[in-house]
Amino acid sequence: MKLKKELKSKLALTTGYVLAKGSPVTFVLYDEDGDWQLFGEDEIAEDEDACLVSIDEILEMEPALRKLPDLQPGQAAARDKDSTRWFIVEEETQG
Repeated sequence: MKLKKELKSKLALTTGYVLAKGSPVTFVLYDEDGDWQLFGEDEIAEDEDACLVSIDEILEMEPALRKLPDLQPGQAAARDKDSTRWFIVEEETQG
């Protein structure tokens, strides 16, 4: 699923740093339940930092999200904060 093709009114989880302080989104998880979680590089200090935002609002705030690759449930993507190029985060395997 591409974030930009998601229902515009669907809610996504993000942080207060992203929403209120303009921290760039650098990590996106499309979780197993089909929900979006978007994080910046700032550490989350408390559970109260979690915020819900509509897909439409987050795409307007963070245009780089329009370039996210197609993600399957359970996949994540990351980027450097100064880049618009996303890459899929592969699971690390022990061995």
